[in-house]
Amino acid sequence: MQKLVETRIEIDEKVTAGEKLPDTMILYAMDADHLVIAAKPVKALEENALTKTSVKVVSQQNKHLVMLPPKIYNFYHLDENDYTIMASDKDPTTIIIAI
Repeated sequence: MQKLVETRIEIDEKVTAGEKLPDTMILYAMDADHLVIAAKPVKALEENALTKTSVKVVSQQNKHLVMLPPKIYNFYHLDENDYTIMASDKDPTTIIIAI
């Protein structure tokens, strides 16, 4: 059986317009192609997400490292797939990952 290890994605701070991210954020799995990471609960996401979980964020050297649960990372094949990371213009601490 494959050992699951914590996995991470890197987000350049330019994506978040230089905003400092909190140490813990909420990850919403929306569908097979989209994840959303938010600093605080978002009503529409709370109502429509397939699942949600807390994730740790480490900010260092002009980037943010988001520690994803292994099941999420592996389900979305983030080690194999290309994905796009975007942030909301209204709230740069809300991050969208499109696979």
